Amino acid sequence: MLLPSTVEAAAEASAEARNFAAEFAPDDAPFVHAFLRADAAASAALAGFTADARVTGLAQLGLAAPADARAAAAVLGATLAAASFGARLDEVHDAIDPGERVEWQLDETSDLAAIAIEHARLVRARPYFLGNARTARALLPGQLKVAGLSGDIALPISGGLLAVADDYRQALDAGDADAIVLVFAHAVTAAIDNARQLASALAITAQEWDAAMVGVRSHASARDLVGVVLESPVIDARVTVPALGVTLAAAYTAIETLVDRGILVSRGPERRNRAWFAPGILDAVDAFRQRARP
Repeated sequence: MLLPSTVEAAAEASAEARNFAAEFAPDDAPFVHAFLRADAAASAALAGFTADARVTGLAQLGLAAPADARAAAAVLGATLAAASFGARLDEVHDAIDPGERVEWQLDETSDLAAIAIEHARLVRARPYFLGNARTARALLPGQLKVAGLSGDIALPISGGLLAVADDYRQALDAGDADAIVLVFAHAVTAAIDNARQLASALAITAQEWDAAMVGVRSHASARDLVGVVLESPVIDARVTVPALGVTLAAAYTAIETLVDRGILVSRGPERRNRAWFAPGILDAVDAFRQRARP
């Protein structure tokens, strides 16, 4: 039984989350991937992985990257898998530590308090050999959405948990329901403040990209590539060809158009394993993670 003050704090945080979700219009839906990327970056930081968004993106593509970046990319993969809502717990954990299967039944999470308590239950039980906390955090954006607390834009609550990291770890260690619910209530508020700054940065980027694309034909593949880059701000030809449904030559033409317009930059002069970054998205994600650090 939670204390009345804990219930009140959870209710106030839930109202803040719903108000935050109401700030977004359907046109903002393409930014959900950036919000999930920011959530994963904060979750990875909580696990001790500090790779920036660029090298994490390279690791996500399977290109050469440090172990730290590969671990952060695994957290991102788990977060994206969980956000599909059709993924099973084992499938989400597979992105972090492939191959292990466990019998674990997730309890229903109908409100913020239930989400916090179920999160702690999964982390403390440690059903998997590795990655229990990362798996549990990957589930959070989807759980908040199902509970009606985030709308179509994922609330990057791991950013809030990173902001109160010491309290978060202490509450998990203690196994006290009131403590973990209060931590989540505080994390929601911190995440919202940070996410508003992320949303502003993404809106500015979208405006800049719209201005940069003036004069490009409406049916050009380069315009379709802008949508791809919103979801995947680190790309290579292997991503671009199937995403656009074009030839390799046409993919390179689209990429070069975005390079010329300042939307993409090449990672360097390499001729093999070439990749391109979208700094407008990646810098916003890195800034979110840096602001979240206590």
